[in-house]
Amino acid sequence: MFKSARIKLTAWYLLIIMTISFSFSGVIYRASTFELDRVERAQRQRVERGWPERFPAIPFDQQGDLPRFFRLDPAIIEETKNHLILFLVWVNSIILVTSALAGYFLAGKTLAPIENTLEEQKRFIADASHELRTPLTALKTSLEVALRDKKMTLPDAKKVLDDNLEEVESLKLLSDKLLSLARYQSNGHNLAFKEVDIKGIVEKAVK
Repeated sequence: MFKSARIKLTAWYLLIIMTISFSFSGVIYRASTFELDRVERAQRQRVERGWPERFPAIPFDQQGDLPRFFRLDPAIIEETKNHLILFLVWVNSIILVTSALAGYFLAGKTLAPIENTLEEQKRFIADASHELRTPLTALKTSLEVALRDKKMTLPDAKKVLDDNLEEVESLKLLSDKLLSLARYQSNGHNLAFKEVDIKGIVEKAVK
């Protein structure tokens, strides 16, 4: 479950990062190509404004355009744009791989506390079920034995009830401890220490 969740979270991280990266790449490409076109137009205008006073001996070419050495070659501009595209693709590929690795690592770090909490809940449920089963089994066994005893007298019945009352008290004590454990987990694991009677605890455990 957590492995698939980690992959999904990594995919979301990657989607966000690559959306930002592609957006910036588009802005960079548009700005760069706009600047190239602007420089070409500016160069053309400067030459045309100075023509023919500054260069009277150099005629236009046969198509009526500026000489090649007075303007940027469109092929060079197109090649520069293609190189820019390749560079942006290369950069985005590196970002993609790096983001995937970093996103997978961060997704694991993000899900680790949730996974630990879930494991604690599973252990808590298993331990609580085990602890509750013990006094309940004792109650059930005592009552079944008492019901099958056809010669049971009133004092015997009272003794069975007294024993069962002790088991009920054990259940109540266990529920109180479970509530204390829940409060301990919710208040940042701050413990309140107090003195206890070791002899009484041992005797109760032996019983």
